[in-house]
Amino acid sequence: MTACRLTSLTSTLRKFIDYLASGVVLATTVVIGCTLMAGVISRYVFSNSLSWSAELPLILFPWLVLAGIVMAAVRQEHLGVDYVVRKFSPGLQKLVAIVMEFLIAATMGMLAFQSQFILQFLQYQTTPVLGWSAAWAFYSLPAGAICLLLLSLIRVADLCFAHGGAKKQQPDHGDSEHSGETMQ
Repeated sequence: MTACRLTSLTSTLRKFIDYLASGVVLATTVVIGCTLMAGVISRYVFSNSLSWSAELPLILFPWLVLAGIVMAAVRQEHLGVDYVVRKFSPGLQKLVAIVMEFLIAATMGMLAFQSQFILQFLQYQTTPVLGWSAAWAFYSLPAGAICLLLLSLIRVADLCFAHGGAKKQQPDHGDSEHSGETMQ
């Protein structure tokens, strides 16, 4: 596979993960907000509580958090301290970045694998009102870990095979806010 085709593939996969995570963030935020607002209106306007209005946000909140983490990872907007690494030569910076991404990928792989044990335990617990499996909230853990693992491997491919791989890769959002510029 040529470097150009690999770059195109990694860019497409990165955009797909970004749109997927953005969609989950948007959907969960809207549903949580509407559910909580409906609960408040029901309680104070109609003097009747919606019994399920507390459970649904508890199930959706882990999805919101993990999707937000994935969004930040796609856009490389997580907080990082790189003062020492910036003092290295470009070649050494690239090597440190590759090692770091492999460590992230390994950690996310272990997290995805270990989360199956949590899910096995939670599959027998149900929410009191909705009767849904408690595991639904925690399916976000392996889903987020797998997305982060893929993003780390994409970053390694970009660093190793793409031209200018040491540059910060940004998804194309079609606006100037995410133009790929970084703060120094």
